[in-house]
Amino acid sequence: MSGRGARRRLLGRGAALVALVVALVGTGTGTGWALWTASVDAASQTTLAKVDLELESSSPRAVDYTATGQSVTTAIVVVNGSTVPVDFRQSATAGTTGAVSAELATRIDVRVWPAATASCTSAVPADAPSGTWASPPIATGTAPASSRVTLCWRSTAASSAPDRATVNPRFEVTGGSHGWTDWASIEDFYQNTRYATPASTARALGCLTTDSGDDTSFATVSWDAPLDSDQWSLFVGGQRVGNTVSGQDPTKQHVVTRDMVPASLFPDGRVVVDVRSVAGAEPGPVAWTGDVVVGPNPRGQRQVSCP
Repeated sequence: MSGRGARRRLLGRGAALVALVVALVGTGTGTGWALWTASVDAASQTTLAKVDLELESSSPRAVDYTATGQSVTTAIVVVNGSTVPVDFRQSATAGTTGAVSAELATRIDVRVWPAATASCTSAVPADAPSGTWASPPIATGTAPASSRVTLCWRSTAASSAPDRATVNPRFEVTGGSHGWTDWASIEDFYQNTRYATPASTARALGCLTTDSGDDTSFATVSWDAPLDSDQWSLFVGGQRVGNTVSGQDPTKQHVVTRDMVPASLFPDGRVVVDVRSVAGAEPGPVAWTGDVVVGPNPRGQRQVSCP
């Protein structure tokens, strides 16, 4: 996918030239005609010198860092639509609105260098300008007439980069030739930190099978949370079920009945049961986990038991 940015152009010249032509036309028809011809030629040359810059990118607009130290490369292409070479200066700014993290912008290391293609597979030069999204580096160069120049922006999440944060860099270019200038930008890039969830340190649930008296059974799971601990709840298939267990209860336990593991959601066999803290606005990580077994009794009725 490519993007094109908004442009602004500063144009101006000609008032003095017109005055000169008017002043000299009266000196004679031949001279006036010659000056007018020269004026037309000069205007044509000036038109050819106008600067036309754009920015494009086929790089993904939204990327995730799944670990610190991970790098992301964004290719930004400076498009010179002019008929003259253009000296340009490309820079970046970090967004500061919405859910954007000002802290993350300071924790992403950034380097920029020119490359032959937008794949940006070349090694980062040792002398490549560097900075952060909060204080980005600047790339300068000359784009030949009617050319495309690729700049590779390599960003790396530092070890101190916070998790669950977002920064949205915006790229800009300015350039000029023969007194003419142009400006362009490209935006809507988002970089997010979404680190992998660490391996579970959940402890094993205790389990006891109880006969309900009608040839079916249910399971009771238990966990050894201390007195005065958080409030706890049971989760089956990621869904919260049953009642909240108070941290004041001397024995932390909860039944697992067949209505909590309906056949429409859970086929016969082992089903994972988790216990999480529900003291906060969102459930905590899995603290205890274990399996129960669901299936029919000899009469074909669904029941729950321990493995």
